[in-house]
Amino acid sequence: MFSLKKFSGSIFTLVLISFLLVFVSCKNLSGKKESDDDKPKKPSKKSSKNMPDDGYIRLVLNEKKGSFTLFYLSDPKRMRYEPLFNSNDTSASFLSVSVDGEIYKLGDSKIFKTKIERNKKDMSFIFESPFLRVTQLFSPVKTSSSQMANGVKITMSIQNIGTDRSFVGLRMLIDTDLDEKSKKTPILTNTQVVSSELLIEGNSADRFWISRGKKISLMGSIVNPVESNGKGPDLVHIANWKRLRDTPWRLTYSKGRAFNNMLYSSGDSAVCYYFGPEMVDRNKILTYTVFLTTEDTAWYKLTEPPVNMTASIISDRPVVAQPVAAQPAAPVVQPPPKEIPPLEDGLTINIPAIEAQASIEAAATKQDENVIVLLKLQDILNQFIDGQIKINEKDLAEIEKFIEQYRIGNETY
Repeated sequence: MFSLKKFSGSIFTLVLISFLLVFVSCKNLSGKKESDDDKPKKPSKKSSKNMPDDGYIRLVLNEKKGSFTLFYLSDPKRMRYEPLFNSNDTSASFLSVSVDGEIYKLGDSKIFKTKIERNKKDMSFIFESPFLRVTQLFSPVKTSSSQMANGVKITMSIQNIGTDRSFVGLRMLIDTDLDEKSKKTPILTNTQVVSSELLIEGNSADRFWISRGKKISLMGSIVNPVESNGKGPDLVHIANWKRLRDTPWRLTYSKGRAFNNMLYSSGDSAVCYYFGPEMVDRNKILTYTVFLTTEDTAWYKLTEPPVNMTASIISDRPVVAQPVAAQPAAPVVQPPPKEIPPLEDGLTINIPAIEAQASIEAAATKQDENVIVLLKLQDILNQFIDGQIKINEKDLAEIEKFIEQYRIGNETY
């Protein structure tokens, strides 16, 4: 399929792409700061409010940012807590809402005012504008394998308080990092190992996802494991965190793309939930539910999805906390063995199609079109060098030819 000389040339091309990206990029592409501090720690209380300690879990709400973090009691003797997803950057995980095509990042938008409400062990974010009220309610959850609360049920409601009906959608970004710290496979589901970008439909066979760390793991629902007063997501997009963060709403799906956004975000996975958009009449409410807990695969497989999960629940009443029914103990089910995705034969590289897609993305993101093309080609070469795909010699020559043309075209800089 290819010679050693060609393989070496591809590595050289990969290095050349990285050099050219630095050479031509005029924008600040930096993402979140990386931290080497992986030690369990106590949650910071500065400008934040905590859910009353309930079992092993601690929820911290940051009113200023409109964001939350979950911590797990990893060392009861020393009362040391470990974050279940990135806590170094409180703005890395957030909620966004789409109203008739206009996107608002909750906690960061001046149009939506943010406040926190507490009701016994439940806590809520309230994001309110003149036309929409969004409630994010957190309730403690205990799965069947845990003696005390080890997660939260997140119930999100959208109420149209404007004068007209609106087309409204919601998305929630979670910056997973336990897998990155432990250098394990980024994400698992009950049916597959997710080692590259993946888009999952809410009615698929995938019921949950897992981000595994050295000592603890974070699980998130795709299909609600127990009855709740809100439906699960329509889509779950697992991709590079920076790409998901920088895209106002839906990120263009690139099947098999690595969790990279070179040069500043490498091997950085994240999970993004999408709900709707759906038409909401005046004074009506949409309700959605997601569960985030430590690992308990048996509990997430206990029940079949309820019938009313196929559509959003619409009502005239605000959401209130509903207790989660106690579930019988169940044996722990081991996750499926790792599977290496099969290699594709003779992958065809369509340079004109890549350029056309880059032109669309450049217009939407105001980035350099040539840089986007190079990023896409770099992802292809990354997969080729990692053995995930096969590329014939003709396509390798086409990629090298494009890089050479780009270099010659920019010699005057």
